[in-house]
Amino acid sequence: MQQLRIGGMLVGYHALCPRKTWLSANGLWMEQESDTVALGRHLDAATYARQKKGYDLDVNAPALPGVRLVGKIDHADLDGGVLHEVKKSRAAQDAHVWQLRFYLWLLRLAGVTRSDGAAFTGRLDYPALRKTHEVTLGPDDEAALAAQVTDIAHTVRLPQPPPRLDRRSFCEACAFEELCYG
Repeated sequence: MQQLRIGGMLVGYHALCPRKTWLSANGLWMEQESDTVALGRHLDAATYARQKKGYDLDVNAPALPGVRLVGKIDHADLDGGVLHEVKKSRAAQDAHVWQLRFYLWLLRLAGVTRSDGAAFTGRLDYPALRKTHEVTLGPDDEAALAAQVTDIAHTVRLPQPPPRLDRRSFCEACAFEELCYG
């Protein structure tokens, strides 16, 4: 069996919709057709130009043999110990928070701390809104992430996608909207 890679994007998708998680993890990517995703990529590339971008994370999943946990941090203030994740809107903020907590958890699993030994914190940056949202990782969050990763591993290994959810406002902006409801 091929090694399963679970990344921050899948964790965010899982917070929104198990079906989207399965479709994405099993190779169906509709984002290349999405104007919303293209705008988000442009926003990421055009903002915080002086910051070092693209830190890659890769660790073994605790208690899940054959599962790698991966992530790509948008940018980091290494001196201040803050990971930054850039988003265009707060429409899916809960998913954004879990994605950033996942990256904080990966640092903790890898034993990476700030220079003073404290854990990193996170900040969601919404440059178009000129807003930020602080994110921390507590013991309950770590337990929830371990459970989410286990659930994601189970979900993506299903022979077919989970059933679609009842249509929600989020679905209108989803790249899979036409596939699910078309």
